[in-house]
Amino acid sequence: MMKKVVVLVSVLALGACAESAPEAESATEVEATEDAGVDMSAWVGDYSLVYDDGTEATLSIAADGAYTGSNGDETVTGAITLGDGGAFCYTAEGSDDTECWTNGEANEDGSWVSTSDAGRSATVSRVEETADADPAA
Repeated sequence: MMKKVVVLVSVLALGACAESAPEAESATEVEATEDAGVDMSAWVGDYSLVYDDGTEATLSIAADGAYTGSNGDETVTGAITLGDGGAFCYTAEGSDDTECWTNGEANEDGSWVSTSDAGRSATVSRVEETADADPAA
């Protein structure tokens, strides 16, 4: 189950902002980024994932590349690094296993399909923030 959550989180991160996703970095830029920490500011936010088997999950990404993924009662935290061709690679806290996901083109509704290096796929959608009503109004 833990692996599924990590995969779920990976898919969300990859699909996030697919329409306006930053361009993939070159290998030199990726190496420099890994040394200095990952700048995920364009991907910061919350995502909804639906895996190819129907499993649903959520993913939250921080600017420093930290992530939190939830699938039902299970929550996984970890770090995102950038892989070949701009893939998002997820490593869960306390694990040496890394799984990389590549985002596809954005659909009309803004969602996209992300595919793992293991052949799994998930449809990813950014969760839009809703403004709270002003209590003084």
